[in-house]
Amino acid sequence: MKDKKHKYGAWALITGANSGIGAAFADELAKQGYNIALVGRRAEALRTTAQHLESAHAIETRLIVVDLSAPDTLAQIADNTSDLDIGLLISNAGDDAMGAMLRVDLSELTQMLRLNTQTHLELTHHFGRLFEKRGSGGIVLVSSTAGLQATPFLGNYAGSKAYILNLGMALNYEMRGTGVDVTVLLPGPTKTPGLLEKPAIAIHALPAPQMSANAVAKVGLEALAKNKPFVVAGRMNRLMANAGALFGKVQGRNMWGALMKGVVPAELRVR
Repeated sequence: MKDKKHKYGAWALITGANSGIGAAFADELAKQGYNIALVGRRAEALRTTAQHLESAHAIETRLIVVDLSAPDTLAQIADNTSDLDIGLLISNAGDDAMGAMLRVDLSELTQMLRLNTQTHLELTHHFGRLFEKRGSGGIVLVSSTAGLQATPFLGNYAGSKAYILNLGMALNYEMRGTGVDVTVLLPGPTKTPGLLEKPAIAIHALPAPQMSANAVAKVGLEALAKNKPFVVAGRMNRLMANAGALFGKVQGRNMWGALMKGVVPAELRVR
């Protein structure tokens, strides 16, 4: 076990740690000597990630297998981490349901909404109180550039990511002077298994290039070290975000609607 002293403590907890950005955060933090509590629903994938981290970086891991879209997961996570000195929370787990809202099953939309909003709220509230009490801690909430504006064909997803952005930015202000840093990370298109498993979605048609998950994780950790309220990952994503802000809400929506219409299959559109 590495007992190297860190700004935020000995252990980091990462949700959605099976793969993608979550796994990238785990790798980056393990390189720094953090022990990692990995949270996800796929036990075998978590074990594979844990074995890699332990052998490559000589750190400890703990696996917490839960479905974060289900109710009552906070109690399981709290019980499984009560004996750990967790000082860093990476609340990363999320999902999307691309397509016009009326073309996606309501149960899928509501399950995704809980995962993308309430789960982040519960984890941030629980660990935020612990961090405040200990006088130090770090929280990274993973949102999306989709949360910067209304995004047709991703309306529910964009709304949920806007919630994370506003929640985290407000918390960053509220926690000033407590020793607890809070940053919201907004990735754009990222090379993750979830994205690559959707060949019908022509994500390559978007003007922003797909970033590597490790590059996105590094951006988030660098921003947290400076206690930035939020950070957009990638120069092109920042340019597009600024352009959307200049256009205004309606024109920004229209711009993204036109872009997304070329990405989404015809059967997932209303017209």
